[in-house]
Amino acid sequence: MKLPKYTVLENGYIHGTWFCGRPTEKYYGSHPKSFWRRAKVIVGSDNMLHWFCGLADGGHRVDGNPDVRPDTLCVGTDLPFADNTFDSAYADPPYSPEDAKRYHLKYPPARTVLREMARVTKPGGIIGLLHEFLPVVKGSGCKLIGVIGVINGPQKRIRGFYLFRKADRLMRNVLIVCAKSGNCWIQQTTPLHPKSQRWTECQSVIGE
Repeated sequence: MKLPKYTVLENGYIHGTWFCGRPTEKYYGSHPKSFWRRAKVIVGSDNMLHWFCGLADGGHRVDGNPDVRPDTLCVGTDLPFADNTFDSAYADPPYSPEDAKRYHLKYPPARTVLREMARVTKPGGIIGLLHEFLPVVKGSGCKLIGVIGVINGPQKRIRGFYLFRKADRLMRNVLIVCAKSGNCWIQQTTPLHPKSQRWTECQSVIGE
């Protein structure tokens, strides 16, 4: 992968600063002018989740606003996809409760958005999040691999383009108690996500 200009890969970590210019779309919250063209070089794939897509193109477009004609209409933070569906994922959610009101949506916490993207992304997949702050990464099932500053003009909010990679294997020993039989056993497994099918088969998981 050839990184965009002003982007550096150093010791396995991607960083840089992008001066992108003001949005050309009149839709509130549209990407800075050259941002999406650069971002797709890093997170784009033939099977990419594109959440809170607005008017931007590329990937499987998901949004809560039917006016932007998404591929999947989804209000809230519960994506209607199975675990490990997409090769990569990207989201540009509202950054604050005030921003969310402009879209007539409930504010989606950045940590929740990251965890849900990690759930539906295949192990090893790249996840991108455009936001004003870095969400809590612990417990998300992915690792921070880069941060790029995004600037679109004087007296405008500076955003971060946060890059993550979903863990290929994150194994640990857990005690699993079957809800049906009450039997319990120790198993080396990946952390269970509350929406995964295996979670519904368990009454409790100790050791997460």
